[in-house]
Amino acid sequence: MRKLLCLIFALSLAGTASADSARSSAADTDFVRKASSGNLTEIALGKLAADQASSDDVKKYAARMVTDHTQGNEQLGKLAGSKGIQIATAPDVAQQHDIDRLKGLDGAAFDRAYSDVMVRSHKLTAGLYELEATKGEDTEIRAFAHDTLPVLREHEKLADSLPPF
Repeated sequence: MRKLLCLIFALSLAGTASADSARSSAADTDFVRKASSGNLTEIALGKLAADQASSDDVKKYAARMVTDHTQGNEQLGKLAGSKGIQIATAPDVAQQHDIDRLKGLDGAAFDRAYSDVMVRSHKLTAGLYELEATKGEDTEIRAFAHDTLPVLREHEKLADSLPPF
């Protein structure tokens, strides 16, 4: 009887630990989804800028965004896959709205709008990564966010320094 009670107690503790783990990993899963969606948006907008921007500075910045966010999304995808987390397959609704809006622009109007979106999105993205880097439950996802944060801050600084159009 004692063994049975010990087994029941151990199983109830395991169930509690699993429930706690599921709750804590929901935030990490949400981070992965948002981060991968953001990467897809940066890639799409960067490719759009290659065709529609008039400024060489914007085109150079956009090419860097495509390269860095493609690499970041590949790393995130591998990490997420190892944990059974599905990354985003498309930008979220608000991000898609930005992409669609910029599709209708070209030249200086595109440059201005693209620059504004890059400043805004990198401020938001840096905040997302900062939160995960400091509060994330999964140590590997937290480390990914921590290691990627300096690159995102550099992106933000570069976006801020794009010339006014």
